[in-house]
Amino acid sequence: MTKNEMLTLNKDERKIVSKLFWRNQFLMFCTSYTKQQGITYGWLMAPFLRKIYGKDTADFYSAMGRHLDFFNTAPAMNGFIGALNVSMEEDNKAMMDKGEYFDSTSISALKTALMGPLAGIGDAIYLSVLRVIATGVALGLSEKGSILGPILFLLIVNVPNMMIRWFTTVVGYKAGGQFISDALKSGTFSAITKGAAVLGLIMTGAMTAQFVTFKTTFEAKLSGTTFNLQNVFDSIMPGLLPLGITMICFAYLRKHNKPVTALVIMFLVAVVMTILGIAG
Repeated sequence: MTKNEMLTLNKDERKIVSKLFWRNQFLMFCTSYTKQQGITYGWLMAPFLRKIYGKDTADFYSAMGRHLDFFNTAPAMNGFIGALNVSMEEDNKAMMDKGEYFDSTSISALKTALMGPLAGIGDAIYLSVLRVIATGVALGLSEKGSILGPILFLLIVNVPNMMIRWFTTVVGYKAGGQFISDALKSGTFSAITKGAAVLGLIMTGAMTAQFVTFKTTFEAKLSGTTFNLQNVFDSIMPGLLPLGITMICFAYLRKHNKPVTALVIMFLVAVVMTILGIAG
């Protein structure tokens, strides 16, 4: 596929890309601790999946389940992922109709594999570059009382943002079919699925180490020396207690218990342990 073909849309493709582009503007409208942008991503995909698989069909609900999982990326870069997923779902349906096998788990795997790297790129561009430049320009003008300050701030931040959102959505949708064709022939999907599983575990471990904090303050006098329980855990493996708490919560939630219940239990346990002097 040439560069011109990659960026050229026919009437039907433009309609799909336009709808993806505008629905993607609402990606941050509904987030949660358990799924981040997952609920809104499912909403973004719903009309396309309904058109591809039919309303209220088993395939439609199966596809919706794929796109309601945990998801978190830079909103400005999500156009590529969403468009690529729509294109992959279309090819999945086409292959199903032909009686050919398509590994549908690769759709989720690709989404998982892309959301982290694209989040890093998007945050670097928009938070560290564009917003800083826009703020510098706007402050200088605003201090002089010029109305151009806020206007230029909005333009510098949003014009490149919208342009990249449109461009990545077009590329994601157009690349989908070609990507799938090449990936099926080369066995790339199998590698992506395995790689995404490993990447997911690595990300879970990294997030646990970074965001889950818990230390015990329990100490006791033994034979004239102070026994510090936290030092024992640290000597076994730093971050052992946060990892243990995470795994307990994971096991609890796998039994289809409510996340809110888990939060309440952890809060009550933390209060009791603090009162007893075990943690603090």
